[in-house]
Amino acid sequence: MVASRGRDVLRAKREQLMGEFRKTGDVILTSSEALDGAIAGGRRVLARAEALDGPEAVRSAAVASQRRLTITTSESAVMGVHLVEILAEASGRPRTGRGYSMAGSTPRIDDVADRFEGIVDLFLEFARHELRLRHLVEEIRTTTRRVNALETVVIPRLQRESAIIRAVLDERERQDRFRLKRSSKSRRARQNAGTRG
Repeated sequence: MVASRGRDVLRAKREQLMGEFRKTGDVILTSSEALDGAIAGGRRVLARAEALDGPEAVRSAAVASQRRLTITTSESAVMGVHLVEILAEASGRPRTGRGYSMAGSTPRIDDVADRFEGIVDLFLEFARHELRLRHLVEEIRTTTRRVNALETVVIPRLQRESAIIRAVLDERERQDRFRLKRSSKSRRARQNAGTRG
């Protein structure tokens, strides 16, 4: 039955999507832990730089080093499902490329900049995987609804209709056989009557 084959294809698709979901979930857990650790380390370095170099020096370097990151998207496919991927340039820059003067900064401020650029990279990586995970969840939900609809509505209805059609055809076949037998008896009776006369 076509509906059963369709259900089997959707089940296979759901299994593939679940495999991707598990892989992406593992990556997100790892990324989340790395991001939490990097943020905690960044806060410590920032607090140290503010305490030793002064908050004004740190803020001045932060304002001078602001920039926009280029973020693009691409697509990948899993079982015909198009998943959006975020692609971003690395945010890390050399000390001379941050926009603040070498004389006005300290190694501690450079360390803060290095740490927070790393945090931005980790955050973008985390966001990329989270977006993929959300899309997978939606596709798994949609596929599961389709499988359930096939299993609980479409296939049982088709099986009932098939049984009714089979019963009607069987009844017609019985009637046809009965008519053939009656016709055959009638023909034999006429032939027998014709041979006697």
